[in-house]
Amino acid sequence: MRALITGATGQLGQTLIPLLQARGDELILLVRDAEKGRKLFPNSRLEIGDVTTEGLTATARSVPWELDAVYHMAADINLGKKQEERTWATNFKGTQNVLAFCEQNQVPHLYYVSTAFTESRRNPYEKSKAEAELLVNTSPFKKTIFKPGIIMPCLEDIIKPSTGAVYMFARGICSVHKRAEVVRRAIEGTLRLPILEPKFRLKGKVDGKINVVQVDQVAGFIAKTQGEGKFWLTNPAPPTVGEITQWIGQAMYVDIEVLPEFQMSAIEDLFHRIAAPFMAYLQGDEFPSDLPDCPPITAEFIRESVKHSLL
Repeated sequence: MRALITGATGQLGQTLIPLLQARGDELILLVRDAEKGRKLFPNSRLEIGDVTTEGLTATARSVPWELDAVYHMAADINLGKKQEERTWATNFKGTQNVLAFCEQNQVPHLYYVSTAFTESRRNPYEKSKAEAELLVNTSPFKKTIFKPGIIMPCLEDIIKPSTGAVYMFARGICSVHKRAEVVRRAIEGTLRLPILEPKFRLKGKVDGKINVVQVDQVAGFIAKTQGEGKFWLTNPAPPTVGEITQWIGQAMYVDIEVLPEFQMSAIEDLFHRIAAPFMAYLQGDEFPSDLPDCPPITAEFIRESVKHSLL
């Protein structure tokens, strides 16, 4: 298969591309940052471009686009309203441009990575992805739609602070409680006094489910799938809100309690305002799953990956 890949340098792209190459696909990677693209994929064909640009690249007319498929993974995962215009431009208008590209170049099959979170439209990200998925649904091409949960990197791949939603949430708690130095010294074994764990309350549904799934599970399924259809790449047995917040707290030595309602302290109010775009996920979500063999998200994985991401 000869395919164009958008979102090649993102978390999912970096995991999926080697799998597609291993099965023998010839790939053209659309990248905005040539230096980053060459560093990640030194032996791959790169095209400099952006999904927010009509035609995707400035040189599209001179490139022999004889493609069997496009894998459209490029997305802006920012949940907040400050970047709403940029999120819409990437996720919705970018998908419009990809569909136009497929039509102009007679690409027969589109593989589109959507999200499981398209029904509630609770933030700009969910709204933009919901509308983009509707565009794809009504397009005339053969199409395969993947709906992942909250994608998390594999533990060994966390070599610098992650921009993933779970880690941004954890860093927010760490910041308001000034716990980064405590975590660092605890890992190094240089703390000489017992660690005091501040009590911290979050509004949420303690037995709700947070659907987090590791990136290798998502990428592996996509690489094995060539037929049409819609697939839920979600964890069939996700951790509860109470579990995952407790594990995050353990990583930072903060005693976190999830309650439906309570009178907030000043620091709790500050955090809830800072983390407002993510707080809706603490009510939990329920999804079907096409990943029956997905390994569970464990306390050790959350604790260690949060520590890696913080430091």
